[in-house]
Amino acid sequence: MMKFSYLLLFGVFSAQAAVYKCEQNGVVEFSQFPCADEAEQVDMRPIGTAMSGTRGEFKQQVDAVKRQSRFVEFQITKLEQEKQERLEELKADLYKLRRSFPKSEELAALQQKIDRLTEHYDEKIGVERISLAGLKSKAVTLERQYAQN
Repeated sequence: MMKFSYLLLFGVFSAQAAVYKCEQNGVVEFSQFPCADEAEQVDMRPIGTAMSGTRGEFKQQVDAVKRQSRFVEFQITKLEQEKQERLEELKADLYKLRRSFPKSEELAALQQKIDRLTEHYDEKIGVERISLAGLKSKAVTLERQYAQN
């Protein structure tokens, strides 16, 4: 029983350990100790966990959710750009193929490829948008909690 209480005690202290983020020579590093003068302390708690303590901790949680939302927005934009680029390539191939008097099977196969690509990217983008909506909802909830405390 005593062993478990020591483990619990050490677990509590390790959960509160600071993590620092540094960028050196274009490489991002995370460390238990500040690796440079401009090291940024990072909150490594899971997003949306129960918060207790100072207003600063509340604000860190809200900021973390907002950062994650911006990242998901970036992912959506990136997927939309990839989709557009790949579709343009396939449509250019389709245009070239039509000018060379192809068989109808070739045209149908290329059109199916375009349709599958569109479907694939629309699915990925849809999943990211659902994730973004959840994060925005979580941010609103956290901001309300922050305002109440």
